[in-house]
Amino acid sequence: MAITNAEDLFYTMLNDVYAREQFQAQFWDQLSQQVQDPEVRDVTTVRGYFAKQNAANIEKAFQMLGRQPGQTNVQAYKTMIEDWRKEFDMIQNPGVRALFVLAKIRHVQNWRIGEYMTLSLMAEATGHTAVASLLEHNLADTVDFVERTRERFRERVWQTIAGRAAGRAA
Repeated sequence: MAITNAEDLFYTMLNDVYAREQFQAQFWDQLSQQVQDPEVRDVTTVRGYFAKQNAANIEKAFQMLGRQPGQTNVQAYKTMIEDWRKEFDMIQNPGVRALFVLAKIRHVQNWRIGEYMTLSLMAEATGHTAVASLLEHNLADTVDFVERTRERFRERVWQTIAGRAAGRAA
């Protein structure tokens, strides 16, 4: 589909985020089954749950706009996830594996924050205030998740790095 105006761009971006949220929900659920660390498993499980909720909110947004989600090309995103899976499988140390998963969650969530900020602003600017509210809800949940996991992530980095340094010093 050719993008000829801001409305086309909005629908294309909304559709892409919707497809990625659906794909992510499956990915986080699968990853939670592979992670040994109970705390990180809980984080991935919650992230999968939020991805499903975000996708449901976007479905509602499409309904409110009188549109249906269309086909989207998420091949680049799938390739990125597959690369992450390969990297994850190569990591032998459980602590480093947990750190890797937390880092990738942060990576994706920061990306998602930028997308939701842009989409909610576009929805508001085009007079779709109810849709903007749904997108703002997804944004708020994502920001809250990042904030709530910030300290866990920081602690895990220090544990993993300091633990390796202590092991080399011994």
